[in-house]
Amino acid sequence: MSWPTCVRALSASLALSLAFSDAALCGQSGGTQSNQTPKLIPRTHEEREARFQAEHRIVLNVEVTDGAGSPIAGLKAGDFTLIQDRQLRSIASFRPVNGESVPVPPRVMLLLDAANNSSRDIVNDRKGIESFLRQSPEPLAYPTSIAVLSDGEIRSAPPTRNRGALLDQLTDLSSRLHPVACVNDVSPNETMRAVWMPGTVSGVDSTKELNCLNQRFITSISALTRFAKLQIDIPGRVILIWMGSGWPLLNNKQFRPDDESVKAGFFANLVQVSSALREAQITLDVLLPSSLFRTPESRSEHDDAFFNGVPNQDEVTAASLGLQALAHQSGGQILIGAKNIPSGISACMADAKSYYELTFDSPTAAQFGEYHSLQVKVEKPGLTVRTNTVYYAEQ
Repeated sequence: MSWPTCVRALSASLALSLAFSDAALCGQSGGTQSNQTPKLIPRTHEEREARFQAEHRIVLNVEVTDGAGSPIAGLKAGDFTLIQDRQLRSIASFRPVNGESVPVPPRVMLLLDAANNSSRDIVNDRKGIESFLRQSPEPLAYPTSIAVLSDGEIRSAPPTRNRGALLDQLTDLSSRLHPVACVNDVSPNETMRAVWMPGTVSGVDSTKELNCLNQRFITSISALTRFAKLQIDIPGRVILIWMGSGWPLLNNKQFRPDDESVKAGFFANLVQVSSALREAQITLDVLLPSSLFRTPESRSEHDDAFFNGVPNQDEVTAASLGLQALAHQSGGQILIGAKNIPSGISACMADAKSYYELTFDSPTAAQFGEYHSLQVKVEKPGLTVRTNTVYYAEQ
């Protein structure tokens, strides 16, 4: 699907062009019509069935923990109930996973975000990762790599269990990291802190700051989408631990209201990034430790409802693509105000130790981006279940 570049008005005198390399943030689908007659490709029944399953079989990685947050092993298929759109669904397959012994173990990525953190925050996050890696000389339980969001792309080094090799990766990838260029034109403290919860409105007023917020939003979402798409063909689960609170939600009044073309673009890209994360089996975690430099916002009941996803383009906003919303919908952890970075990383990595893989078959969608809510329950008291909470069917 291709999307043309379009313009989103910020005020009477200010407009910005919003475009992804893979898909524009707003606009209707377009392009010239081809006169070529499509060629039919004959397929056997088995080939058609395999193709249908590849496109419609949904894989869920399900975390089950007790009151202390420890993973619960030993559950059986009969302990699980799958609910889609408030209706019971049949589970096609079930498998308990021990991440330390499976042929393709989960991969862990520790991501430094240079698009949405100040230089001081980047240094603080890097030191936290260093502290985690120096805790022990023993190899890590899972293949791990360092990743960075910088210059419009997410780049990562090869996964390894060797802590020394990861320290070298960290030095190599972070030594030349710098905040996104537009921050140099405005107050970095104000611009970097302009990440708000969905229920609030930002007070940023400067045209330059608004431009910078918009640039960070576009850069972050497009980079995450491209990264997730590249992971789809790599076997195994990915636990992506994102350092920091993520990109701006563009809740400032100058960004409102969104017209139909803007909403259509936001919704199309929400479907793309959500689907890519799910198909790549990426669990997205947010790690924002308490510090003097970053003050986390608290979540409200309005925000909790918002995090469950939007069913159509009429309800979508830029905030629908926020990092914390995507993390929640992927079944990830959102560790706001974590005690420290090493303990936060350990808590996120613990998800790889013991979990359950469930699959089910999704019916053909009636339209692009057909929204479905998901819930997995375990009929045992005192347990918490985390997995994908929504998916968007793409026909």
